[in-house]
Order: sequence, then structure tokens, then C-alpha cells
Amino acid sequence: MSDQEAGFNNELKQQIADFQKEMLPKMPPEVVEVLIRTTEDQVKSGIAAKALKVGDKTPDFTLPNVRGETVTLSNLLAKGPAVIAFYRGAW
Repeated sequence: MSDQEAGFNNELKQQIADFQKEMLPKMPPEVVEVLIRTTEDQVKSGIAAKALKVGDKTPDFTLPNVRGETVTLSNLLAKGPAVIAFYRGAW
């Protein structure tokens, strides 16, 4: 892990800790339990080891955009930089 990656990792950990300190006491206990259990399950799964690292290339993919149109990453990149945002569920 590079110094930059370690710095990002530590910054993210601090932001998560700050968020938890502020928000968890405001949430219903059953919601907190689900969040903690889900996080523990993800850590145990080893999913983080499979995540892309700084400098890795994203594999090409095709997904629907916010308007329901099918888009392919390589087509977007042909036009310039792309920003990818994932939305959980239907809002």
C-alpha cells in the first residue's frame, strides 16, 4: 500500500468513525443492529480484497443510467472522463 493509499484509508476510517459517533445514537437500535451485522458480514466475506485499488483499470461494463438508458463505460470514456455513482434501491 502506498503512502497515498494509506492516507486515504486512514482519512476514510476517521470519517466513518465521526459519522458513527454522530449518527448511531440517533438511529433506532434495530437499524443499528442491521448496519453493524451487515458491515461485519461484508468484512468477513473478504470483499474488500477484491475491490479495485488506486491505479487499477475498471473493467468495461454496461448498465442502465438514471434515466433507464443502457450505457457502456467504454463508450462514455471515448467522449472523455466519466463519473460513476451507484444508487441503492429505487428512490
